[in-house]
Amino acid sequence: MCGIFFSLIPKSKSALIARELDKYTLVRLQLEETLKRRGPDCFNTVVCDVKTNDEGGIGQLTFFSTVLSMRDPLTPQPLQSQEGRILQFNGELYDVVGQLEEYRSGLLGGDTSVSKNDTALLSQLFNRFGVLETLQSVRGEYAFVYYDSLSKCLWWARDCIGRRSLLVNRCRKDCIALSSLAPTHATFRGNWREVPAGEVYKLDLHTMGIEVVKWSYEPSGSLVLYSYFLELTRYPYLPICHDVSFYQLSYDTVVGELSSTLLAAVRRRVLAIHHAPSTADTYAILFSGGIDCTLLAYLTAICLRDHTAHVDLLNVAFENPRIGGGYNTPDRILGRQSWQELRSLPALQSSQCDFRFVEINVPYTQVLEHKSRVQDLMFPKDSVMDFSIALAFFFAARGLGTMFASPDADPAEEYSTTSRVLISGLGADELFAGYTRHGTSFARGGYETLADELTLDFGRLHERNLGRDDRVGADWGKEFRYPYLDEEFVHFALQCPLDSKMRVRGNGIEGKWLLRQLARYIGLRHVAEEKKRAIQFGARSAKMEVGQGKIKGTAKFV
Repeated sequence: MCGIFFSLIPKSKSALIARELDKYTLVRLQLEETLKRRGPDCFNTVVCDVKTNDEGGIGQLTFFSTVLSMRDPLTPQPLQSQEGRILQFNGELYDVVGQLEEYRSGLLGGDTSVSKNDTALLSQLFNRFGVLETLQSVRGEYAFVYYDSLSKCLWWARDCIGRRSLLVNRCRKDCIALSSLAPTHATFRGNWREVPAGEVYKLDLHTMGIEVVKWSYEPSGSLVLYSYFLELTRYPYLPICHDVSFYQLSYDTVVGELSSTLLAAVRRRVLAIHHAPSTADTYAILFSGGIDCTLLAYLTAICLRDHTAHVDLLNVAFENPRIGGGYNTPDRILGRQSWQELRSLPALQSSQCDFRFVEINVPYTQVLEHKSRVQDLMFPKDSVMDFSIALAFFFAARGLGTMFASPDADPAEEYSTTSRVLISGLGADELFAGYTRHGTSFARGGYETLADELTLDFGRLHERNLGRDDRVGADWGKEFRYPYLDEEFVHFALQCPLDSKMRVRGNGIEGKWLLRQLARYIGLRHVAEEKKRAIQFGARSAKMEVGQGKIKGTAKFV
């Protein structure tokens, strides 16, 4: 995970402009230490002056970047080309397609200088092919700021799904700031907002006008980058399928395709992890014991079956004074059951990698100690529900707890996972109808109403979840990766008919039907029957203070 801060301020003798420059300087200085926690391996600042209009106006560009190095070689940021182009990049690229893949492979013009490091690769692709052609060809989770010194244009965006955080502040036409995080001081917070996913921004420094290039669907269903001044470019997934059922394929065939597509998504994220020489090959999964994360744990072990490696199952539980009961939370009970079920699977008996259960117990005193820090990180999200979810991810990402190598082994106290990558099951509920409200929609209006609800939920993941989770987890120098939000898997999931997601079963309604079928096929029969439970309730991080029981989750957290 990397940290980004950028600002553009006009240089002027005006006292008003001087105050704006001072303000953004203070914001950068305030954010530096927090951004360094996101990227502890390297940090640097680049400052340059540019002509911003035909009347001789001068603007000062400030780029501050921190790097969490996940791939060799370590590539310092901001990354500058010989022509003066500058890239700040936070994310991971897993694939490049089409003509750009040929370039990466050195097949165009015999170029063998193309870098294996994804930040350096993206810089080379931007410089050679331009921003939009590159974005339609790369696959991965990212946010970036890119200055093209030749055209005097500044570009910024999150990936189309929004899996990395990027915030923007523009209090005046001639001033703008971009950052992975908002400043902590209330004085500087007023105009910060999340950059929407599905939009690419271009600022012309000559006119200070912003053009927005939006991803949208053609009538054919292909997702495209659309702008009035650019040709359409395709993106590789279609809108949600409204068909009710598969008409020609057996469900056994579809379960097999689900398994292979999800395995490929897991493999891309697991095998792209660079382990420092001083650490063992350790991988980590945010693990409640539910079906989404347990399937990912199984597939991670399949990817690593020929590797000597450890998979840490990070299970968080809170001391909740309002409820009581200590750390024996629903997720702790289910997590242990699912861990033991994983260990018993015949398919994993010959695997060289092992599962370790990590109990992360959070006393209420630690919640109070870190309360303001979590609030700062999750901003601009500010609801009671946001805080309870952010709190769970914050302590889970820290990865500090009691480790059990086996159910009968003596625990290792004060264990801290060495994995810098945390695999998350986010996205499964939005793609396969896992929430209670999906069942309510289905009961109210059938499959068509369900399709509308799923479209809404998938489309707002970037706003409701992903930016907040990125900011909270990265504060420990960790990176969340989302196999269910892999572009290829999203394409598969959105094209699955609706009865593969939700069905009437007995006297009730069963969501995530296809995922449950895969779990049953693997042998995770107990996991396959478990109902959905939100992390804030499973870990008991919700409404922890006595008297908060009736507060709505949408209320502002104070």
